[in-house]
Amino acid sequence: MRPEVLFILCDGQNVITLLTLNKESCNFKEKMVNSRAVITYLILILIISCNSPKTNKESAQVREEAKSNLKGSFSVSGAYALYPLISRLADEFMVIHPGVKIEVTKIGTGEGITSLLTGKCRLAMISRPLTDEEIGAGIWVVPVAKDGVAPIVNQNNPNIEKIINQGISPDEFMQIFVSGKQMTWGEILGTDSRDKITVYTRLDESGAAEIWAGFIYKKSSDLKGIGVTGDDEMIRSIQEDPHAIGFCNFSYAFDPSTGERINGIQIVPSDLDFDNKIDRVEVPFINLKEAHRSLWLGFYPDQLCRELSLGSVGKPSDPAVIEFLYYVLGEGQSSVEKVGFCPLNNVYINYALDFLN
Repeated sequence: MRPEVLFILCDGQNVITLLTLNKESCNFKEKMVNSRAVITYLILILIISCNSPKTNKESAQVREEAKSNLKGSFSVSGAYALYPLISRLADEFMVIHPGVKIEVTKIGTGEGITSLLTGKCRLAMISRPLTDEEIGAGIWVVPVAKDGVAPIVNQNNPNIEKIINQGISPDEFMQIFVSGKQMTWGEILGTDSRDKITVYTRLDESGAAEIWAGFIYKKSSDLKGIGVTGDDEMIRSIQEDPHAIGFCNFSYAFDPSTGERINGIQIVPSDLDFDNKIDRVEVPFINLKEAHRSLWLGFYPDQLCRELSLGSVGKPSDPAVIEFLYYVLGEGQSSVEKVGFCPLNNVYINYALDFLN
C-alpha cells in the first residue's frame, strides 16, 4: 500500500519526510493520534530551528569582534588518518590569522590522547571511539569528518579474480589476522593455491587497527602480522608484496585529486552473509565518491565506519583553539573531501556547533 506524505521538512541538504499509513490501513482515530504526535514533534523541531540561528548569530558576532586580533599558539597531535586534513586546515587558518601558530604532529590516536592528557598538546586527533577510561578523564570531542577502514591486497595477487568474486568473510579475516598461523590463499579461498599470505598490521596505536579488530570481533592487541607505522607504510608494503593483505583508511586507499583507487592495491570485498560469493551490496566501490555514498547510505559495514574527531581535556577555553574549531566546522568543511574524507552533513555540523557554543 502506498503511504501518504503528511509533511516534508527541508533544512539545507537535509530532507526529513514524515509518513502516515493510507486510509485503508488505519482508522481515522489512529491517524489523528499519529498526526498529533507528528505535529508536536515538528513544532519542537521548529522551535529549536528558530532559536538556534539566533544563538549562533550572537556567538558569531562576539567571535567576530575577538578574532580580528587573534593571537596564540597551540599544538595538535594524534591520528595518522587525520593528519593530512588537520595540517591543511591549520595552514589555511594561519593564513587568515597570522598571529596564530599551530603545530600538527602525527603519532597515532593512542599517543595523541596520551599527549593530550599529559598536557603536551591542546588538541588530539582521534580516529576511534573513546574508551570508558578516556571519557572518565574528561576528554571532550567534536566531530570533524567521517571515514572508513578497508581491507586491501596487492592488485597483482595471483588469486585476485577469486578474491574479488568470492570475497572474504569476517571469520576468514579473523583466521588471517589473529591465528598467527602461516596460511595460504588456497586455504582461505578453497583452491589449491599454495601462495603464502603475508599479513600486515599496524605497529602504532592506531584508530584504524581498533576499528579493523572490532570488525573481526577482537581487539587491536590481538592482531598478528608484520607491524608497520601509518597508512603510507601500509600502502607501500602491500604494493611491494603480491601475496600481502592489510587494511587502511579510505582516505589513503584513493587519490583525493582524482577519486580513483591508489595504483597497486585492491579493496577486498567482505562476504558478510558467508555464502562464498559477492552479492550486489557487497561489491567493492571503485572510487572515492562511491565509498562516501556507501558510508552515508549504510551499505558499508557499520563496524568499519567511523567518526573522526578533535578532542581536548574539557571544553576548550583558549580563543585561538575555539576559533580554529569553528573554522574546521565551517569554511574548513570544503577541504574535507579534497583530502579524501567524507564531509559532515548539516545535522552533524549543527550538533557540533551547538556543543561548541
